Amino acid sequence: MSGARQQPSRARDEAPTSPRVAEVEVLAEIARIAREELELERPLTLDDRDEADLGTLRETTLAALALDSVARTVLAVALEDRFRVRLEEADANVATVGELARIVAARASESPDAEDPERNEDA
Repeated sequence: MSGARQQPSRARDEAPTSPRVAEVEVLAEIARIAREELELERPLTLDDRDEADLGTLRETTLAALALDSVARTVLAVALEDRFRVRLEEADANVATVGELARIVAARASESPDAEDPERNEDA
């Protein structure tokens, strides 16, 4: 046997593993939705290279955004569509933007549809 390591072969019918959706990707989408779709008076900003900026956005409470029920629905539906996830009624109880981002990122990473979250933007 030679010293070269062989890569394990993947069965032809085995689906490739879905890429992990990063929390920062969800945070950026929440900031975009707040700015472009909800037109919040105090828009969320995100410089994903700035850890302090990320921390501030994660800690922002949904209550501080003063979202009414329609705005919360718009946010939820936009996240569901973009990341191909299903948010549940219990998810409405999250307190911060960071908590919401973690939930969406985790579900998107588990979803078989997470392979290409941008393909839904063309629909």
